[in-house]
Amino acid sequence: MTEAPRATIPETLILARLLMLQSKRLILATLQRRLHNQQTESLLARVEHVRRETDDASDRYRDSMMTWGSPAIPDYWPVAYGRLVETADRLSAKLRRTAPDLPHADRFQLATEVEMLEVLAEGWRRSIRASMASVS
Repeated sequence: MTEAPRATIPETLILARLLMLQSKRLILATLQRRLHNQQTESLLARVEHVRRETDDASDRYRDSMMTWGSPAIPDYWPVAYGRLVETADRLSAKLRRTAPDLPHADRFQLATEVEMLEVLAEGWRRSIRASMASVS
């Protein structure tokens, strides 16, 4: 019998961060169900706190995946495309905010570029959905 290959330190770290994220999501879902049934100020505060923790855990997982993950790992691609989408969305919003300050001709050029960026982001979103569907 051959021994199963051991996980590397980066793989173990990525898995640990994923497990932490999944745990936070389960806790958040449970608290949200409880909040739906009984709306108390303390429970609302707890939900918001766990929501922030879940967001932080998600950021740490995605950072780990992008730093140490491999394109050979199926979970890598949804994370990579997700980062592209987030960056494109932030850039689009920033460009839209600056548009009113530009001369008319520059505004038209900027609108064209923002539209192209949004088309790219939508393509990346489709890639996320496709890569997630292929993993399931």
